[in-house]
Amino acid sequence: MKLRRMMPAWLACVGVCLGLVGCARLTETGTTLFATNVPAMAIVKGQMMQGEVKLVPDRTGTVVLNVTQRSTTLLGYTPVSSCMGRLRFTSTAAGEMDLRCNEGTAVTLHFSLISDATGYAYSQSTTDPVSLTFGLRPEVAKAYLTVPPERKLVETADGAALEVK
Repeated sequence: MKLRRMMPAWLACVGVCLGLVGCARLTETGTTLFATNVPAMAIVKGQMMQGEVKLVPDRTGTVVLNVTQRSTTLLGYTPVSSCMGRLRFTSTAAGEMDLRCNEGTAVTLHFSLISDATGYAYSQSTTDPVSLTFGLRPEVAKAYLTVPPERKLVETADGAALEVK
């Protein structure tokens, strides 16, 4: 008799727990569903990198970059092949990106938005400047990317990308 009375309470508790887990999953799926993915270009250790910045409605996001095939490494530098990190807004139109690369470079970039899904970021690693743009066409991004003094930034023949020479 007692077991039958306790059964509805136990089932209600399990139902509430499952409901909470479902809400958390739904929130995560919802924010991912409404995220904005934009192309990104960066120069790290003198190498051109391309990838994607994901801007999530909760004012966070991620950065994923890979070295381009056209990129060449500066003499004396360990080549970078990939970088990734997280971003968070610190004000209405600015924030910080925590960028980590496969060869050990770790830098915090400060970014500013130009529009809702375009912007640029700058920082200084232990040896070189690091710059990044997101959501910008190559001809516009060129103005925001910093190259080492001995190199120059040029558009590819088709105008679809940039390379460091």
